Amino acid sequence: MNRLRRAALLAFCTHLIAGLGMAFVLRFGLETNPVLQDRLAFLVNHRALWTLGWLTWTAAAIAILYFYWTFADNHAVSRFAVLLTVAALGPDLAAQSIEIGVLAGLAAAPEQFLIMHRVAVMLSGYLANGLYSATAIMVAWAARHKYPVWVSILGLAVGLFGVALSIAALLDSAASMFWANVFLVPTILLWLAAVAYFAAPGRDSRVA
Repeated sequence: MNRLRRAALLAFCTHLIAGLGMAFVLRFGLETNPVLQDRLAFLVNHRALWTLGWLTWTAAAIAILYFYWTFADNHAVSRFAVLLTVAALGPDLAAQSIEIGVLAGLAAAPEQFLIMHRVAVMLSGYLANGLYSATAIMVAWAARHKYPVWVSILGLAVGLFGVALSIAALLDSAASMFWANVFLVPTILLWLAAVAYFAAPGRDSRVA
């Protein structure tokens, strides 16, 4: 198994687990739960699950950096694109630290809870996600001649859906963030799976 295929599979697995965590755990403590008291109760009563759910996204962030770094190495993509994801890790991990270590302690202060959660959304959903999305667009475009057109389209779509998520986060639209994620997560999984498939030894990614 070559390095790019390993990186793509690692990113695929971590994003799959993180996506499932978002769908079945984290959503109860996020804006997708419209009743604030229910959100607060979930964080207090299921803190371990809440923490574990966010840690899966921490793993996904590190895995996607490894994927982009390896992808750039294999396809002679500018390091600048990858450095955008390096820059994204700071605000992303800071936001996840707030979600894990701060919010549950603010269950008795709903106004402060909402303010700190908004800070986390801006750091991760807007700033970090915007940088991740820019990387996706740049690397997918730079390597477009290395893969079938549909694979490159998937990579570009990852970036565009990510931009849509960043805009939704900036506008503080829970519905838009939900739908952006509905399209973003499956698209990134398909793209990573496609890259892993064509990175298999002996397979020519330019054919198919």
